[in-house]
Amino acid sequence: MGDIPQAPRRITPALHEALVPLVAVAAVLGVLLPGTAHLLRPGVPYMLAGQVAGVALTVTGRQIVPVLRRPRGLVVALVAQWILMPAFGYALFRLTGGDLVGQGAFITAVAPAEITSALVAVVAGAEAATAAAVMSTSVALGCILTPLWLTLLGDQSHRVDRGSLIAELVFSVALPLVAGVALRTRFTTLARHPRRWLDLAGISLLLVVFVGAGAARPVLLSARLGEAVALATALIVWGAALGAGVAISTRHARKIQLALAFPVGMREFGIATAVALSIAPRAAGFGGLYGVLMMLAAAGAAAGLRRGRETERR
Repeated sequence: MGDIPQAPRRITPALHEALVPLVAVAAVLGVLLPGTAHLLRPGVPYMLAGQVAGVALTVTGRQIVPVLRRPRGLVVALVAQWILMPAFGYALFRLTGGDLVGQGAFITAVAPAEITSALVAVVAGAEAATAAAVMSTSVALGCILTPLWLTLLGDQSHRVDRGSLIAELVFSVALPLVAGVALRTRFTTLARHPRRWLDLAGISLLLVVFVGAGAARPVLLSARLGEAVALATALIVWGAALGAGVAISTRHARKIQLALAFPVGMREFGIATAVALSIAPRAAGFGGLYGVLMMLAAAGAAAGLRRGRETERR
């Protein structure tokens, strides 16, 4: 699994290695139990923090330094996700005439890299340090760039609470990332349990999917379901194409390419949902729908890449 050390003995399968069926189950439960999902919504920042901490506890400060010394791949990835992805989302917004689904698609497109993307990338065989660096840098830029892009929504853009957004990102990403890396660097014994930390991230992910699916229920039961699925699929396909393009253009080792590709292709649907709730509440369900479809696609791709790598080793 990239540069993450493996446990010496495997007794039970790791949770994070079975994300596809578990994500599907979490999504179904979220749709069936919207009341419970709504009650858990205030806990989303803690769930996001759990995802970041789980990945960060597998990375040392020494592993991050080389990432900063080869900034080209990082810069290319950030340009792709902060210019090409939002531009595509705005095109979808204009194509739909600015209706609620189009607003949801645009808000999702201007969200930062999915916090879970670092975990999914690692499952696929990516280098954890690079994946975490791309994800965290994207989220940091989101504090500035997401509100700027949202000005294209017109009158609704003034409702974006930048202070609250920054506070949430600091709590959900910056603090757990710094704390996790610092603990892993200071206490080398933590390296003995990489699967436990990644499982922590996996459990946190499943909770976010559960909440997101609950938020998507109104869209799933509406006449706009077909349009919403089409736009969500378009964002997923475009994101995958951008990720693949960035990976190929950098010509790095495969594990570095995967670490760049997943964060570029995956949007943070938890943040997108939170932003939509503040400026366009009726469009908030799109983020949950996108999140479920995107996580199924990303987790499936990661599982396929992992199986392919294991087959090559035999």
